[in-house]
Amino acid sequence: MNNLDKIKQLKSWGMNLTPANYSPDNKERDKLPVAVKNGDGKWHWNINGTSKIWSDEELAAALDNKRLAVYHNPEKYGATGQRFFDAESDDKTFRINKYMELWPETYTIGKTVNGVNHNTHKLYKLPKDVEVKQYSYAHKNEGTKVELLCSGVSIIDGLDRLITNDKEPVEADPKVILQHLKLSTFLAEIEPDWKEKVKKRDEAHLTLAATLAKQTDLPTKLKESYIRLFCKRVGDEEVNKRVTKVKAQEEAFKKGEEIQGIDALAKLLGGNYKSFDELKREDLLEDKEEKEERKPYPVISSREFSFIEYPPVEFVMEPLLTDKSTNQIFGGYGGGKTILGLGLAIHISSGLDFLDYKCVKEMPCLYVEGELPAVDIRERRDSILNHIFEEKGDDAFKPDNLFHLSKDDLEMRGFKYGFDRIAVSRNMSDTEAKDYGRKGRELIDEVLINIEKKTGKKPFLFLDNISALSDIDENRSTDWMPLIHWLTHLKTKGFPSCFFHHSNKQKQTSNGSSGSNAKERLLDTSIQVEKLEHDQRFEMTGAKNMQCRVVFDKARNFGGSTNDTPFLLTMNENGVWRKYPDLRQSDFKIVDLWKQGIRTAKELAKNKELKLARKTIYGRITILKNEGLISDTDPLPTKEKEDLNESN
Repeated sequence: MNNLDKIKQLKSWGMNLTPANYSPDNKERDKLPVAVKNGDGKWHWNINGTSKIWSDEELAAALDNKRLAVYHNPEKYGATGQRFFDAESDDKTFRINKYMELWPETYTIGKTVNGVNHNTHKLYKLPKDVEVKQYSYAHKNEGTKVELLCSGVSIIDGLDRLITNDKEPVEADPKVILQHLKLSTFLAEIEPDWKEKVKKRDEAHLTLAATLAKQTDLPTKLKESYIRLFCKRVGDEEVNKRVTKVKAQEEAFKKGEEIQGIDALAKLLGGNYKSFDELKREDLLEDKEEKEERKPYPVISSREFSFIEYPPVEFVMEPLLTDKSTNQIFGGYGGGKTILGLGLAIHISSGLDFLDYKCVKEMPCLYVEGELPAVDIRERRDSILNHIFEEKGDDAFKPDNLFHLSKDDLEMRGFKYGFDRIAVSRNMSDTEAKDYGRKGRELIDEVLINIEKKTGKKPFLFLDNISALSDIDENRSTDWMPLIHWLTHLKTKGFPSCFFHHSNKQKQTSNGSSGSNAKERLLDTSIQVEKLEHDQRFEMTGAKNMQCRVVFDKARNFGGSTNDTPFLLTMNENGVWRKYPDLRQSDFKIVDLWKQGIRTAKELAKNKELKLARKTIYGRITILKNEGLISDTDPLPTKEKEDLNESN
């Protein structure tokens, strides 16, 4: 079949197609649909309603020089047509991939690795009036294992794709496909321990069958088919004997007999299998913590303490931030918290000094934005980058070291309500004191681990902001505890963080950030950003500037030094940062009078609004000149010039 016939066949199956990029050296562009500029001058993916439709010839060419992709939900982009979803195994060990033969037969895509062909994707049609949610499971050490993709596109053919079953995609219930994904993941996870540690196979299979009967809602036939393949994978030849245990344990559980569960299986195999949490019945999902054998704390004498080699603490941005720190930026609305945080993230991820702080250790950064639209964050990032590119060149910024995650990113990928809350207000009665923010934190943990795998370095986490990413009573210290413990755990593991929060009052004070002061106890550095009053503000052209007062509410590593004194900070729309001493109202008045032509300490001291001695004014003039706010060469007002000319 030639390429044109192939395109016609795919379209006859209801597919909305697009060429997609093959850019393995550019991860941000790789696998995305090829975009074109529309009449509005903006880039669009080519689909009905946003731009022209790709011709059959253009789509056919993509099979030879790019990739070919299908839209999961064309209605999202203004087109009509069949909806699809994609079940994928991204298991680097390829153990999960071996179970894909049991997933319902459909159009199947694979790849060749070291001369061996592996199935990696199965494409299904979504039944009418059935909803589907994005799903992903990641192992804490091995990254993403399986995904169910339903937002955006799936690559279905092209340069690096191998079509292993060229069958029209079948209609399937996503819930059924998820059962296949989850059971495949669990059995693939226990395979290595099973092969290494199981001596009494009959006992082990009894425990496995009991676990699936007691703690899952999987259909009998599904479990039997997977146990049959599992036996083959672990080299057990007594297949029929093992399979019969599935139904037998189901009957025992229905009769109310006491049978074993995942705890017994985990103890038998010597592992902690988090993938089983994905399989548990709905009524068991709250109990996700595996029981661990209790270990006593060590007893360490001061003599031993002197010789233990502990992991060193290193500065990242000296002296503000270390690689084992938890930090906070807080302030009122419109004060410049996000600009300051983005500035830190950009400079840390590229190993660049920031203001007069030295970047000692370059680190990848993850910037989680829970409130602002992604386009707003991108505009602010680009403003900051303008001056970096102009001053240091295009190569100074390292885009592959800075990662962004916004509510838009999640919603565009099928997370209907955006972020799972990282902290949730708890009813503290004995039966309801549950930590409902755990899942949200674990999802961010997975992103951090995947960034570490991608870059080879632990990333610095920025959380902007606590109010948008959590749902807690800020005044209750108990609501803060899970968040505090999580951030403390992260920093001990080498993942430093900086979260953003609001001030206690709209009118800035030095009373700390909003809510219980329990959170301040864990902080290494707490930076307060105050919005300047109108009579304090600098004259700056343009509409996208930032100017604020910076105060260190807590400075564990540099408190008491000259580094913890307040200062004024500005950034103009071209990304140029300026740091000034903590100017007072009188300083701004001196600048104003200076521009009016009053330029001697004697004359300035006569001004009743200043209320400063001549000696003090001399000192302030020197400071203002050093900061470039005033100069002897500043032009005089017109009348002053005329008086000067007349005297000459």
